[in-house]
Amino acid sequence: MSAQERFIEEMGLISQQHDGSRIAGRIIGLLTIEGRELSLQQISERLGVSRASVSTNARLLARRGTLRLTTRAGDRQDYYEMSGGSHFEMLHDLAQQFDRHAKAIGACSIELEAEDPQAAERVNDLKDFFEKSAGILHDWAGALREEKTTGKERA
Repeated sequence: MSAQERFIEEMGLISQQHDGSRIAGRIIGLLTIEGRELSLQQISERLGVSRASVSTNARLLARRGTLRLTTRAGDRQDYYEMSGGSHFEMLHDLAQQFDRHAKAIGACSIELEAEDPQAAERVNDLKDFFEKSAGILHDWAGALREEKTTGKERA
């Protein structure tokens, strides 16, 4: 397996570990390696998966802001490329996930208070961890986006 193939496969496994589609992760890996737009047919051939699976996953990734759909004049095929802010979107998605965890854990902490105040305190500490982590991730994504935007303006 080449280093490129290994990277593509690793991206698939990473996506799968985070409740995403393995094919979606492999598409991200392939487009990251290529650094240019590819048609659905090209992605399908390179990954060895059906065009329908590629289409479904590419549309999902485009809706999430990870990929950007492009077209070419006179060509009826859809092309996809990595969106410029996809890394920021990953951080943003993770921050939102942590926000949801904090809310769910916080609700449990309130209910636990009457039963076991010490357990409620420990659970509340976990809620605080998720809340603070979400804030850090939101701030980090914003700082990276600002840095990239400011860097482009200077260039």
